[in-house]
Amino acid sequence: MLTAEAELAKLVIERLNQAVPGGEAGGLAHRDELVETRQMRFIPILLVVSCSLCLAQQGSDKERAARMFFPPETKESTDSPRQAPGPRRENSPSETIDMFFLGLKAGQVDAAYDGLVKGSVIADRREDVAGLKDRTRHALDNFGPISGYEVLEEKTVGSTLLRRTCISFNSDLPLRWRFYFYKTQGTWKLVDLRVDDGLVELFEESIRPRK
Repeated sequence: MLTAEAELAKLVIERLNQAVPGGEAGGLAHRDELVETRQMRFIPILLVVSCSLCLAQQGSDKERAARMFFPPETKESTDSPRQAPGPRRENSPSETIDMFFLGLKAGQVDAAYDGLVKGSVIADRREDVAGLKDRTRHALDNFGPISGYEVLEEKTVGSTLLRRTCISFNSDLPLRWRFYFYKTQGTWKLVDLRVDDGLVELFEESIRPRK
């Protein structure tokens, strides 16, 4: 921008010099005075031109800055909506019993019973559940820790009642466990549990004719 102003001023001065007559000694002072007068008149024109160029440049800078810093448009998310989780799947009698004996094998009596009676009517009978836990701890102390279990019998009555008889492999003597389930609204719920050391009865039941 400064180079253009200098060239413009030089061009005006050259034209002023060409317009002043020369050749006489006495006319030199007159010519210098005329040139100086015209230069002074031309100075406001140069100022106006310079200001116009500055304003135009500033306007261009502002417009370019506005283009540079204009926030990008927000794009709508095309991700598919997340599906709501489905209903929780209830464990089958086999899974419930398996998790129960795994808890006993690990020595976690409270956790084993809490998982066994969860969602059943037995869970509301807290005193009965506490009694089962105490008797189980006492049995484990007398018969030894559990290393596994086996299903001996499964009996159904109709389509909604199920009894599963198991023995636990304690280190000293096995224990007999009887789990009673009731199927309601498509889900098997534990409704009763019996545990004892009635091994003789197991043999009697095995030779008893089935009806």
